[in-house]
Amino acid sequence: MSEDPSLETVVGLLDDEYARTILTAVSTEHMSASELAERCDCSLPTAYRRLERLESAGLVSERTRPRSDGHHDAVYTATLDEVAIRLREGQLRLTVERREDDPAGRLADLWGDL
Repeated sequence: MSEDPSLETVVGLLDDEYARTILTAVSTEHMSASELAERCDCSLPTAYRRLERLESAGLVSERTRPRSDGHHDAVYTATLDEVAIRLREGQLRLTVERREDDPAGRLADLWGDL
């Protein structure tokens, strides 16, 4: 995502308990939607809706995790590193810092999941 999401979008996402739980969970490990639904104690459609919103805002990204049976799963990882809201000259300003997408790290993740 090239441009930062709006302040309203980020605040709305962070105000949602499921979105916060999903975001914090995928900040430490890659998880599928079904794993996240279980972790959040929510329905699978609810997990997918939150993931879609988080991905649209550029706060999570989807990756592929191969399985031993030759198939693969979609898993999610946090791309968000930091959110800052500043009040300057009568205006609120949002800054979103994202983690660097490291191709070598993605390859290591792929091999580690095999």
